[in-house]
Amino acid sequence: MLYVIRHGETDWNLKDKIQGRADIPLNAYGIQEANISKILLYQTNFYKIISSPLIRAKKTAEIICHYDTPIETDSRIIERDFGEFEGLSKEKFDSSSFWNYSLNNQYDKAESVKQLLNRVYNFLDEYKEIYEKKNILVVTHAGVIPAICCYFKGIPKNNNIFTYHFKTCEIIRF
Repeated sequence: MLYVIRHGETDWNLKDKIQGRADIPLNAYGIQEANISKILLYQTNFYKIISSPLIRAKKTAEIICHYDTPIETDSRIIERDFGEFEGLSKEKFDSSSFWNYSLNNQYDKAESVKQLLNRVYNFLDEYKEIYEKKNILVVTHAGVIPAICCYFKGIPKNNNIFTYHFKTCEIIRF
């Protein structure tokens, strides 16, 4: 089974700022959320734990990991590159077109929806045989989880892949 968890809260989450690939650490509440997730997942034995290389995801993975399972990092599950939009408040950002699969907008610096899906699908295809037989935990970001959901559930009818949105430290099973 594939377990996917979004990292714990950061100060930028509180400020409603777009983090993207900015390497923002967990805040005190984010650490507390990760500890709660550790309790919720305590009896689950993971064959492998794979984290985004960003510090907020790695720290969440380290807190959750309660035994000798090594934590690997994989850049294919790093947060979506928000490019020129990184650091903006969400109110100054056109989320609906940014996440629209059928539009697949191209930006100067930001990653397109289809680029995001391609790298995440590549990651999931590589590990498919393993998570069909053993438990894998993936610790990643709000911008990657929609791509994972699309892999398993398909593109939403409204074409907005961010329809699949999850809270910090929310656990999803596939």
